[in-house]
Formats: sequence, C-alpha cells, structure tokens
Amino acid sequence: MEDSLNLKFQQLILRFHQLGGELPPLDKFDITPAQVVYLDYLEKHPDSRLSQLTSALQYSAASVSAMVSLLNAKGLVTKTPEPFDGRALSLALTEKGRQLVFEIEEYRSQRVETILEGLDDEEKKILLALIEKAISKKEEI
Repeated sequence: MEDSLNLKFQQLILRFHQLGGELPPLDKFDITPAQVVYLDYLEKHPDSRLSQLTSALQYSAASVSAMVSLLNAKGLVTKTPEPFDGRALSLALTEKGRQLVFEIEEYRSQRVETILEGLDDEEKKILLALIEKAISKKEEI
C-alpha cells in the first residue's frame, strides 16, 4: 500500500509541475533550478560571504565558487572584495538578479494560487499542516 501512495504522491508532484502553461522565468532567463537556489539565498541574505553561502547550502566550496562565477558572468550576482579582508568576497544580487528573483517569486505565487483556488480556507489549513508535518518529520532525522 505504501508504494502505491508514494507513486500517487510522485504523480501529483509531476502534475503540479506541469500546471501553468506559460514558461517559467528559468527558461526565459536561461537559468537552472540549482542557480535559483543561489539567487534565492542571496536575495534573503545580501552581502553574504562565499563561506556563508557554502555553509548555508551545504555544497563544496569549489562548487559554490564555480556557480557564483557563472552567475556573475550572467550579470546576476556581484562579487566585491571585503574592505578589511581582501581574500573574502561579499556577494549580492545585481538589479538584473533582483528582477529575476522577483519574477520567479511572482511565478511561484501564481502557480500556488492556481492550485489552492479550489480549496476552502479550512482545506488549505489542513493541506498546509500535513505538508508541514511531513517536512518537519524529515528534518528531525
């Protein structure tokens, strides 16, 4: 029974991702979901150091450095040497990067709104509580 429930959940997630119709900003701006993770973090934590980003995302320093260089080359992220430690870099989104994050957030919001519009407030609360419980249980492990 559990396998069929897992399969049903996977199918629902796939259907969720297929909803919408218009292209997500990822395709529009030629970026990957992995790059969005970095942009999301930097939007919430401007002027982060490379070491903070590495720690927060739990990726290798080499991977983070390579991704930041790629995002910098795309004009989405700036790398500024720290004034008191020339080896340390301060990272921030450019205006283009902030605009992209804004469009991604708008897209996400519209998709979630589309999915939840068929539920009343009580059903939304139940759904969100169940998702929160499932995620919290996994985080405890």
